[in-house]
Amino acid sequence: MSLKPVVRVRQLGRLAFAEAYGIQTQTAEALRREILAKPAVLRRNTLLLVEHEPVFTVGIRSKGYTSEDESRLRKLGADFVRTNRGGLITFHGPGQLVAYPILYLGSFNEQKSMRWYVCQLEKTVVDTCAHFGLRADTTQETGVWIGDNKIAAIGNAPTHSGNRRNGRKWFY
Repeated sequence: MSLKPVVRVRQLGRLAFAEAYGIQTQTAEALRREILAKPAVLRRNTLLLVEHEPVFTVGIRSKGYTSEDESRLRKLGADFVRTNRGGLITFHGPGQLVAYPILYLGSFNEQKSMRWYVCQLEKTVVDTCAHFGLRADTTQETGVWIGDNKIAAIGNAPTHSGNRRNGRKWFY
């Protein structure tokens, strides 16, 4: 019988994006070191929960947000941060719960893909909405909607991967 993966939840309260990002980075680095040092042990996966001060974050698909765009958004009273996650621009602010899973996906099943992971995140949001009596759905686009309103955006920044049973000829 194999052990089920454990995910430790850390509630960070209300933080500026830069401070929360620092905690994300430290947590991810600790998990990476653990994986390298002890390849066969159960991982300490973490879910960080935070409420941000007003901030617009831009992912790697930024579509060229200009310094003028950035200045206009900052004038609204929000910070503006370019990130390494997937996706476009997202607003985070007071009253909004943001979840940052820092996971070793191999803890859950070595054969799972990033697409599987994103679908699991979407399913978790849909199930959470249902728990509160809200009917949420997914579409072909990444995220979760209630009617025409997007209730959850999902952006990922995978930092490590490995290949098994692949010949060297595929890598140059």
